[in-house]
Amino acid sequence: MVNKGEVWFVEIPLEEDESKSINRPVVVLDENILGVLSVKITKHKARKEDPYDTPIIYWEEAGLRLASTARVSKVTLLTKDSFIFKIGDLHHEDLKKIEEMYKKFLRDNGAI
Repeated sequence: MVNKGEVWFVEIPLEEDESKSINRPVVVLDENILGVLSVKITKHKARKEDPYDTPIIYWEEAGLRLASTARVSKVTLLTKDSFIFKIGDLHHEDLKKIEEMYKKFLRDNGAI
């Protein structure tokens, strides 16, 4: 079972070729009957061209090996069988920032 705010290592389809996949960390935003709403995490710094990239301040506390960024515009719905192992739990301040940025992303794109 996965819970909001957890950081997991998952198998995720490549955007360029969904027949291929890679393993990478994600943060869980929600879980429901459709799947697990997850935000991709990258070791790269926030990109100026993507205003939704959110640096994870407490990355070490979350169990991440490197300074990381939540790619909020790269939110994805995953099946539970994509989840390989739990890395850790996001600090509540980081989770709050990511959730706020996700709401902004939805508003800016006409989803809410």
